[in-house]
Amino acid sequence: MNDTQIFEDVEYVKQMIANNRRALVDNGIMYIATGVYIVVGMAATFLLDALGKYAWMPYVWLVLMALLILVIMIAQNRIDRSRVKNTFATRIFAAVWTACAVPILITSILFFVTGILQLSSLMACVSACMGIAYYLTGVINDLRFMKFLAAGWWVGVGMSLLWSRFGHEYQLGLFFAVLILLLEIVPGIIIYKKWKLVAND
Repeated sequence: MNDTQIFEDVEYVKQMIANNRRALVDNGIMYIATGVYIVVGMAATFLLDALGKYAWMPYVWLVLMALLILVIMIAQNRIDRSRVKNTFATRIFAAVWTACAVPILITSILFFVTGILQLSSLMACVSACMGIAYYLTGVINDLRFMKFLAAGWWVGVGMSLLWSRFGHEYQLGLFFAVLILLLEIVPGIIIYKKWKLVAND
């Protein structure tokens, strides 16, 4: 193999990576939708608690979870059909989020249905999986700030597991809501704006 062939192969690989990243497989809609889901869920929780309807809470969260999944699937399907090419990067991105979403979904359902799991365990599981997904998303889309946000989620793991030492369970819910606002909604808006610029280019 001569030097010219090696150079052409390297350039081809670089171009392939550039094309995958240019597609920006992450559009930010999932972050925004999840953020809205948490805000609505927290508001419903406080309202039901004030009305003495605490027993309804698991059902409300499960319905909201089902609506969240449905909204994300519909929105993503429309975008995929119209703008996003099916590249290796898009498949890896989907695999990463699927692998992280499954344990979150299982843990959340068990938390609301069985009542056995503690809130701190749920929050720790969610934070750990979100940290993994954020870090790998940052690598796939070459977004450095996502890697830093991943560290924020991993701090949330420690805070969740140690929360009983310095706070009450309901305060952990408030802490997690703030975490969602800072690490989910804000970056979701940033990524969505960046995706719009790339998609319309």
